[in-house]
Formats: sequence, structure tokens, C-alpha cells
Amino acid sequence: MWFSRFNLPDSWRRAVQRHGLPALAALLAAYALALGNGTEWSHQMGSFWARLPPWLGSLRADFLALAALAFVVALVLQRGKHGLTPLLAALLIGGQVACGISAWALLRGGIPWGVDYPSFMFRLHEFAKVFPLGLGSYNPWWNAGVEHFTGVTSGVHNFGILNWPLFKFWPIHQVHGYAVAFWIIFGFPWLGVISARSAGIGWAGALCAGLLLCIPTRALFLFGWQSGNVGSMTATLLVLPLLALGYRLVVLRKGGVVTALLLALTAWLVALWSPGVFAGVGLALGWLWSKRRWSAKSSGLFIAAGVLAVALLLPWLWVTFFPYRSIVDYVGTSPLKESWLVCAQTGAGQLWRRILEMHPVVAVLGLLGAFFVAPRGMRRWALPTALVLVAVTVSIGWKRQSQLDRVALMLAVVAVLPAAALCGRILRRPCGGAAGGGRRRWGRLAMQAVLLAVLVMGQRTAYMHIGNRGGFKLWMMAEPMQQMVQWLRDELPPESRVAIAGTADEWFDWGTAAYLPILTGHEMLADDYYGFPRGLIARNFPPHPYNKTYEGWLEFERIYAIAYWLAAEGSYRGQRAMQLFDEHPEHFKVAQTFIIQGRRIVLYEVLEPAIPARLFKGTGTVAASENLLRVEFADEPEAETVLRYNWRDGLYCKTPGASIGPYPAGEHTPLIAVTPGEGQRAVEIGYRPGWHPLRPGWGGVFHH
Repeated sequence: MWFSRFNLPDSWRRAVQRHGLPALAALLAAYALALGNGTEWSHQMGSFWARLPPWLGSLRADFLALAALAFVVALVLQRGKHGLTPLLAALLIGGQVACGISAWALLRGGIPWGVDYPSFMFRLHEFAKVFPLGLGSYNPWWNAGVEHFTGVTSGVHNFGILNWPLFKFWPIHQVHGYAVAFWIIFGFPWLGVISARSAGIGWAGALCAGLLLCIPTRALFLFGWQSGNVGSMTATLLVLPLLALGYRLVVLRKGGVVTALLLALTAWLVALWSPGVFAGVGLALGWLWSKRRWSAKSSGLFIAAGVLAVALLLPWLWVTFFPYRSIVDYVGTSPLKESWLVCAQTGAGQLWRRILEMHPVVAVLGLLGAFFVAPRGMRRWALPTALVLVAVTVSIGWKRQSQLDRVALMLAVVAVLPAAALCGRILRRPCGGAAGGGRRRWGRLAMQAVLLAVLVMGQRTAYMHIGNRGGFKLWMMAEPMQQMVQWLRDELPPESRVAIAGTADEWFDWGTAAYLPILTGHEMLADDYYGFPRGLIARNFPPHPYNKTYEGWLEFERIYAIAYWLAAEGSYRGQRAMQLFDEHPEHFKVAQTFIIQGRRIVLYEVLEPAIPARLFKGTGTVAASENLLRVEFADEPEAETVLRYNWRDGLYCKTPGASIGPYPAGEHTPLIAVTPGEGQRAVEIGYRPGWHPLRPGWGGVFHH
């Protein structure tokens, strides 16, 4: 035991070994009672509360009544052959079935749309088009061609890989919500059960791991279910398989090449969300601290797994630190000039709020148990990862723009492993007969009753969130938004480009505008179709300097052949744009008005749009998709044809004999010039990124 390193008395060690688990069980009961009807476990982001009572209407009475019932159930079932294991399996499966039915009723026939769902669906759409040959693209759907690698920096590729066949052959918006629900409700919890079993935990403890992964922390439903941030969600919930596979290989000295391969693949998927790298760092420290368990075979396989994981990760690391370095530079800045003490207090406060969001079993048996009561090998293996994640969470006090406090969700999942081991010990069949055995038997039954009561309430809380019966609600695309999408898809002429004036923000039914081009089939232009990072976008469109004068608007509109403008009444800059459009009826007219969230979104038609829509100079047609532009000339091609798509340094000509280059259509607007070879009737243009950081569009602050 670690007590010996601090020269603590043996009596202390014996006291912890004998009374540590009962003390934690008593603390768990006290903590559940202390939650009461309050909102401690409902806290969101340190700024507002989701007012869902943690369990039922009157927690203290409900908890005590449920614990009393669980005591009787445990007393009866422990006399059977399998003890409480069938009850735990029924609780897990029954809760999942209830959550699945609730999710199906919510998702059926609709599109998840709130907060970041449109953004992540757009990234997954791109992923399905370019992977495995590319990790990002020259993407023509937005802003007449952007270098788009946000799928890498947002970590969404891990979820894309898990669902690759599904996303490859079905439209993302038709299957994405079901995929998220499947993995949250069924996939990751059962992976947790299998992982706990691979770590040597019995069936009772393993089923508890599955129950805990259904809701390790309520923040999971904020970032994963409500916001749709599937990259961080996937990395977070895969930390348990990562930890368990490493524990099996190094500490238990079990498994071989297959275990090492699974460990490498899991580490790769976790690290595809960039903060997941910290879990890998913690795993390496756990290996160093477990040196007493080293063997040539296990250590060799562990190191080989790490090397393979890093090798698989290299393309994503290259994109992150070279073409897309601006994002790394942004999140690494510290704009606040506050004292070290204030930053430390801020970071510690955010860590405390994240702990309050955790499942009580995770917080008490997991975090505290990992320090004091968990098996020695498991403690040495899990604690380094937990401490690394604690330190990274606290760093949010200094790096406010990094959102690194979200790794506290990983901390909760790391704590599931020791919590599952201790749950297995608590749920063992009580024994009696010897002196004092009766008291121990009743004490064990009391601990089991407390644990079962909290697990049941945890399942109910998960069910509440999945069914939108409390905080962290999943917002589905509402009927008015569906009508707007349908109208734009059906009524606008082919190849019509639509621009969003002012700011897009989240005026489009509580979601970003990112996925609108895919739904409508029309290329679009906007500034904040993602909305983040706030410091890298202007939140105004057209971009500077075109938005300074009416003539600038018209020039920008002519260059890109914008045929329609959308303006939202709810935004100040959108209202200014509507005023400008209304002041010039000779150039703009109202084509349609949509009412979204009780506000007007007006579609203005440009009365004399530039034609042809996709060629600035020359005649023909342009077919545009991710990483590929194909221009076909209608007549004998001119010496130079100019596409209404932005020039980027990574573009190259795929057609031998032809050449491409930048064409200065405006001071800040180089388009793509194509010089075909003799007799050529079609030219294809591809894209590959270079080592240089990507340039912002239009000489401005755009982050794509």
C-alpha cells in the first residue's frame, strides 16, 4: 500500500482496508441525501442552471424509500445462485430500452438541429465524401470555396470512423440522430461492460460500469446530446476501454497482439479529439508507475501499441499544427491579465462544478475510491490519468479560450473503472455465521441498498435527459424551419447562390447555418456559419471592406454572382442589411418571408444577378464538389476562363496540358483562372494542402 511510502502507522492501513469501503458507502448515502431537491448536479458551464431536480420530486424521501426497497430486494436475491447480477442486467437493459423508446419518439422522421448539430453534420458530410483519401477539403459549399479542416480540429472524425459505412451510403441528416442515440444509450455502455470484464472485474461490477457509462456526468448530455459535439463525446466515452485494455495488458499481464491492436486503435480514436491526447499522456505515466508489473512481453506490446497509435494519428497532427495552426494559436492565447491566484481559483472552481455534475457513484466511489480503497494495481494505473486530467481542467483558469475544462468529462469516465471494481466488492454475497458476521452481513446489505438506489436514480436521470424532460434538451428542426428549407430547395433556380447578410449566429432555429447548403442544394456565403471561435470571425457579411458602402455590396455581389440574400430580423447587422435592401427596390425585392423562432427571416432576390452563376469569364458549366472542380466549356474555350470560386494555394490542375492560377477579380478577391490546353473541352482542378498556415479569406479574419 502507498501508506508505507509516507511512514504511516500500520493501524491506519488496516483501518482503511477494513473500514474504507463502508465509509465510502456511507459518504455516498450522505452525498445523495445532501443533493436534496437542489440543482448541484444540474449545473451548466458555471453560468446558468438547468432546473431539473437530480432524481424525483422529493429526493430525500424518495431516496430513503428506494434504499429501503433495495435492501429487501438484495436480502432476497442474495440467497439465489447469481446474487444481484440478474437485477443489474435487468436495470441496465430495461433503462436502455426505455431510453431507446424515448429517443425514437423524439427523433423519428426529424433532423436534430439545435446548437452545433448542423455544424457537426456538415463536417461529417465532408468526412464521408473525402475519407480516407483526405482529412479536409477545398469545400465549395460555403463562401465560393474554403479550405475546410474543422473536422480535424473538432475531433468529429472519430465518430465518423465508428459510423463510416452508415454515413457513406445514407444522407447524414437522415441517420445522424439515430447514430448519436445508439452510441449514447447502447454502444458505449456495453463497451464499458466488456472493458470492465477485460480488466478482471466480475459481472456485477462490469454491469455497474455499463450503468455508470449511461450517465457518468450530466455534462455528457449538454455537450453530446443537446449540442451534438460528437467528437468530444466519442473520445470521452472511449477512455474506459482505453484504460481497461492498458490495465489488462500491463497490470494483469493478459492478452497479446489482439489486445495491443485494440489498445492502439482505441488510443487513436480518443486522440482524434485533440484534448484526448492528455488521456494518452496519463496512460503512459500509469505504465511508468506500474513498473513492478512490467514484463518484456507486456511492455513491448504496450509500447508497440503506443507507436502504432501515434503513427495513425500523424496525419491529423500534421493538419492541426501546420495548415490549421491558427486554431491552435487562438486557443493557446491568454488574453486575460489576471493574477496567478485568480486564475487558479477560476480553474479550481470549474473543476468543482464539473465534479458536481458527475454521477454520485463516480464522484464518491470512483474519484475518492481511486485514491484510498481501489486495488493497488488499479490505483497505480488510473490515478496518473486522473491527475493529468485534473491539471488540464484547472488550466482553463489560464487558457479561457481553450475549452479544456471539458476533459473533466474524461475524468468522470476514468473514475468509472475503480468505481466498477468497488461496486463489485460491495455487491458480493454477504456472509455471516462467525463472530460479528451478522453485523457485517447487515452492513453489506445496507451498502448494497444505497448503491442500488443511486444506480436506479441515475438511470432515471438519463431517461429524463434522453426524453427532453429536463435540462440539456435536444432541439429538433421545427416545422417552420423545415418549410424554409423545402422552399429554398424547390423554388430557387439551379446554381443560385444564397448569401446571409450580417450575422447568421443561431437565428436559424437554434442551430448554426452550416448544414443549410446540403439540405437546400445551393451554395451559400456567410461569415459565422459556424459561429466559433468567436475571436477569429467578424460576424458581419459581406466582409470588410465590401460592407462599408452600397457600391461595395454590389461589387461583392457581382463577383460571386449572388442571386439571393437572407437577412434575420433578430440580429442588429441583419436588420441593417434589411434596411439597405428595402431602400433599393430597383435592385432587390422580397422573394419570401419566413417566421423562425417568432422572428422574420427575409429572402431578398437580386433583380439583375451576374450570369453565368459559376463563371466570371467564359462560357460553360462548373461541377463543384469536395476537392474537385470540373469545368466543361460550352464552345471553343477562350484563352482564359475564370471560375467564381476562390483561389487557394493548394489548388492544382489535374488535367495534363492545362494550367490554373489566381485571377484578381477584386482587391481582396482572387478567383481561379483556367487556361485549357489545345483542343481540351474540360479541365479538372484538385486540392491538396501545403505546409503553410491557411490564409484567411478576403484578407480578413475568417477562420476557414
